[in-house]
Amino acid sequence: MHKHSNKIAYLDDPQRNGGLTAEALLDQLHVKKSDRILDFGAGTGYFTLPLAQKVDETVFALDTDPAMLELISAKAQGASIENIELVTGELTDAALAKDSLDIILASLVLHEITPLVPVLENMHSLLKAGGQLIAIELEPKTGGQKAPRLTSNGLEQQLSAAGFEVVKKFFPAESLYVLVARK
Repeated sequence: MHKHSNKIAYLDDPQRNGGLTAEALLDQLHVKKSDRILDFGAGTGYFTLPLAQKVDETVFALDTDPAMLELISAKAQGASIENIELVTGELTDAALAKDSLDIILASLVLHEITPLVPVLENMHSLLKAGGQLIAIELEPKTGGQKAPRLTSNGLEQQLSAAGFEVVKKFFPAESLYVLVARK
């Protein structure tokens, strides 16, 4: 049994994303076959694998936990998916070229980063002109501090500070929000 089995079960649970599957969420976004994508904080590959099946280009799966990347690799091999490139470490360590990506997807990870603006600025530099950062987060519930959360309005302000223009905001589930920000 994998040493991260509880973490894996949690990360792969659609309830974590408001009950929506990765495919259902991706259907609400405009991903093209020609997109080069970075799954930032890829975890178990919840979005990495469906993204790789939607595009012909490379999907980069970046995570700080090598065990998560090994899991993505095993899942990709099992599904005969060959367009995933694993990237271990921090975004600043990644050998990704500036202006090389069409989409960066950051699902339920940005709330863990402090300070956030420098990371967003780095993401901005990696995106091609017109490229998009798709941020998926949970809106905090009022009156409690159970887990770290990032309000949609707070994230919009930080995205603007990093040079992005928020072009779409929607709530695919009650407490789950998606911000699409363009370079």
